[in-house]
Amino acid sequence: KKANNEVEYTKAELRLMSALIFCEAGSEPYEGKLAVGIVVMNRLESKSFASTVKGVIYQRGQFSPTRNGALPRALARYDAGKFTSANEKQCIKAAKAALSGEKIVRYKGKNKNMDDYYYFSGYIRNARYRISGHMFK
Repeated sequence: KKANNEVEYTKAELRLMSALIFCEAGSEPYEGKLAVGIVVMNRLESKSFASTVKGVIYQRGQFSPTRNGALPRALARYDAGKFTSANEKQCIKAAKAALSGEKIVRYKGKNKNMDDYYYFSGYIRNARYRISGHMFK
């Protein structure tokens, strides 16, 4: 951690988080992108999941883009300097916010503290929160 309580993250973590957010929530509003990043970071802080950003993202059976080819394609675009659309820039912004410790999502005029959300999908049983096409719990 930095002195002013800002969490330090690496370029590799930013790259991976940006690409995952793009794959999982590229068509979602910014709030949905941020919420996906928060879920990854919440898992990082949980003993039930891996202890690195990379470990959480590649943990077996968790994020479909790691299995269906979408994540390697997004990473290739990022590496080629082609992550420049408005949507992709929003994914980078959301990744920076999540990696820096942001836990509040402001959606439809209301703040939502997401510090205890660990899952998201298009449909989840017993979901506690919804942003556009994603449900969270």
